[in-house]
Amino acid sequence: MTFVDGEQVLSMWMAENARVSWIVDTAPWVLEEHLISTLDVPLNLDGNKHNAFHPQLTAMRAASVARARELPVVANPGVGGR
Repeated sequence: MTFVDGEQVLSMWMAENARVSWIVDTAPWVLEEHLISTLDVPLNLDGNKHNAFHPQLTAMRAASVARARELPVVANPGVGGR
């Protein structure tokens, strides 16, 4: 789903604020499970039901998807719409 103006704003914010790093691991799912279970990472839903924000974020995401499906699709240059 493409949210046009909102996605452009988010992309600009990420370009200025987001950082990405990684490590090579033969079993990254083990490290991921450990990190999610020991750190406060509220935006990760999978394996994170212990987080207090999980129910609220799950409901918000479901409502957002439902609302997005009701809206008209705007063509994404180079990709198109539905």
